[in-house]
Amino acid sequence: MDMDLRADRAWVLGVQRKLYQWSKENPNDVWRDMWNWVTDPRNLRQAWRRVSSNRGARSAGIDGVTVGQIRRRNGETLFLDNLRDDLRSNAYQPSPAKRKLIPKPGKPGKFRPLGIPTVRDRVVQAAIKNLIEPIFEAHFWHVSFGFRPGRSTHGALEQIRKTIMPRKRAADGRRQRTPYSWVIEGDIKGCFDNINHHLLLDRLRQRVGDLRVVRLIKAFLDAGVMSEGQFLRTDNGTPQGGILSPLLANIALSVIEERYERWVHHRTKLYDRRTCNGMAAALSARNRDRKAGRTVMFPVRYADDFVILVSGSQDDANAECSALAEYLKHTTGLELSPEKTKVTALTSGFEFLGFRVILRWDRRHGYHPRIEVPKAKAGDLRRKIKQMTSRGTTSRSLERTLELLNPTLRGWASYYRFCVGAGRVFTSLDWYVTDRLWRWMRAKRPHAGMRELARAKKAQRATRVSPPLA
Repeated sequence: MDMDLRADRAWVLGVQRKLYQWSKENPNDVWRDMWNWVTDPRNLRQAWRRVSSNRGARSAGIDGVTVGQIRRRNGETLFLDNLRDDLRSNAYQPSPAKRKLIPKPGKPGKFRPLGIPTVRDRVVQAAIKNLIEPIFEAHFWHVSFGFRPGRSTHGALEQIRKTIMPRKRAADGRRQRTPYSWVIEGDIKGCFDNINHHLLLDRLRQRVGDLRVVRLIKAFLDAGVMSEGQFLRTDNGTPQGGILSPLLANIALSVIEERYERWVHHRTKLYDRRTCNGMAAALSARNRDRKAGRTVMFPVRYADDFVILVSGSQDDANAECSALAEYLKHTTGLELSPEKTKVTALTSGFEFLGFRVILRWDRRHGYHPRIEVPKAKAGDLRRKIKQMTSRGTTSRSLERTLELLNPTLRGWASYYRFCVGAGRVFTSLDWYVTDRLWRWMRAKRPHAGMRELARAKKAQRATRVSPPLA
């Protein structure tokens, strides 16, 4: 079984490598023969392994079937054979997704709609994504970081930090001139629910010419959702929760980077004699425009969260904010939220992906960028810890309480560990957690003495077992 897994993975990687290289070398061509690869048993088996090993394998769609039930009833081999026969005979039809509302973290009373497709639909979506992702990945730009292999939120923040870092020093040795002065904080209103299907499929057809694959993707978009027993049409949007949804959203939202092609990445050369690549040409264009006093703009995007760095006046940034709203509505059908989209000075700081980014002045070195932990995020964690160690939880054991606390603390620390001053914030939180646990133990054992509580607080040493006598 292990050899079959490796062989399937090697075959899929070989096809993906071929598609990526072709897409890189032929940026204006369309791949027209993909259906046989989509329905290949090796691709379907690899898609099944991805779906079955996911944390959501226990979640069922509208048919109530989970991965475990498929394995117990008929087995995955028969399931994949029947699914492949339905795809090859054009009998396969996607089912509506089951809508589930999940609370937004840090926003009481607000919910995010999550669409849960059936296991069959998840496997087919994963099989399609295996093949169309490398085609588009070859042309996604370096300023896009969301839902892409090998990229993360920390990469997006590092891109912002390097971009706003002043390069030249003045006569006194300090960095006094900043490359960008303003930032447009973009907030798209209901991104995943409002993407225009027609405009999205037009962009998809520019690279994928297999009509059967395009029709199947369109069928997924039009499948609708079931909410509390009621069927709802999906004339727009890609339901959150589907395996294909993040990739389709990236395809639609890549128009944001394309708007700023002159300053980000030149896809075509103006003169054949030039030998530099597109990123070097864009850097040269930024430097020329900045010296000439013209406005320069640079985007950084993580899925539907993005910022536009602006070198110019505040009026230039406000004008671009209005122009960008019209451009997005025309190219994707999406709208910017007028209440949440704003223009901010970099010296005042802004929040992006849960971090605070700011240009601070230092009297020794001048302006320098800082990625900081927002005070509100540390406060949210304190409130969460307080809820987990409240008096109402004293019926739990200390071991169970620590099992609940540790993943939360470890994940939070891993997310913010690269911030400036993270050690000071972590020390403060460590003291707070220790104090909360001590208070929790006092409430759990009100008649215990201080020494007894201190002994229970110490780490347990593993008992050494002597080897058996020969």
